[in-house]
Amino acid sequence: MEVHHHSHSSRKKWTHYFWEFLMLFLAVFCGFYAEYQLEHKIEKDRERQYIKSLLEDLHEDTIALAQTIKEFEGHLKRNDTLIKLLTAANIKEYGADLYYLGRRASRSVRLALHDFTIQQMKGSGGFRLIRNQRVSKAIIEYYNRTVFIEYLNDIESGESDEYRKMATEVFHPVIFNGIVKPDNIVTRPDDNPTLLTYDTKVLLRLAGMVSYIRNTKLGLMNAESEMKAAAIDLIQLIKKEYHLK
Repeated sequence: MEVHHHSHSSRKKWTHYFWEFLMLFLAVFCGFYAEYQLEHKIEKDRERQYIKSLLEDLHEDTIALAQTIKEFEGHLKRNDTLIKLLTAANIKEYGADLYYLGRRASRSVRLALHDFTIQQMKGSGGFRLIRNQRVSKAIIEYYNRTVFIEYLNDIESGESDEYRKMATEVFHPVIFNGIVKPDNIVTRPDDNPTLLTYDTKVLLRLAGMVSYIRNTKLGLMNAESEMKAAAIDLIQLIKKEYHLK
């Protein structure tokens, strides 16, 4: 009997499999690359949005800082005058000024920074989008300045509380209350009211506390002046690094 052998179909060459694999690899790679590029663009757009918003906050900060610095200058002048009057030989001639200055001595100046953008960035993890290391470092250093300012604010608050306790021994409460108007503005008394005491030791202790408050305010004014300069430098750095006008 004659035996017939059936021929097998020819196998695909290895190059065919190689090209199939290569095409599949390129398709997957291009998909991942396109997704990466899209994500990269989205992050760059978000970074730029954050930077522009941060610039607006910094501009507002310079205005707020300039205002509080100006207020501190007024406080320093008034406190210097109050110290002189409390230690003056003819102190009884300055009743109206003493009540006016004494009532204002414990008033505080609080800086309100526009930190919405930086808080939003911290809360959402957006700070990682700031890839420029110089800018990122400068932003951190700028906002870290608030730690020292808050520290001085706490000191001033404690000194003001102590001053108020001491002031009750010197100023008549009815007069002290009467010179504060409904809009919280302090006015000078029309006449020349007398103090509760003219004891030198009591007046010197009060003047000493005013001096402490005055020097803490000076520290705050200097710290905020430095922060204002830092804000201006940061604005210029951001504009330069991100090519903004």
